[in-house]
Amino acid sequence: MNFKRTVLVLTLGVVGFGAAAATADAQPLQPAKREVLARVHAQKQEIRAEQRAGKISPMKAHRLLAADRRIARDVKTSGHLTPVQVKRLNHQENRIHRHIQS
Repeated sequence: MNFKRTVLVLTLGVVGFGAAAATADAQPLQPAKREVLARVHAQKQEIRAEQRAGKISPMKAHRLLAADRRIARDVKTSGHLTPVQVKRLNHQENRIHRHIQS
């Protein structure tokens, strides 16, 4: 009985330590990432509004939304964004925005 209790306590300790280590790795988003993701979200809403208004076709909306998803995926999977990466992502967002309005 004592052996089972010891194994249970050790198991719970290991699980607890693993959970604490996992939460320590969860860092808040870098301000540059937050800014890019907020812009992606805003453009997504704009694309959908333009499609509902009939100003862009469903296929064009699909392509623009796919481009926005690629940018969001790149941001989420990258580590720390450098100023060069932020500039490149903003350039990509600018190109998408021009296609929304044309």
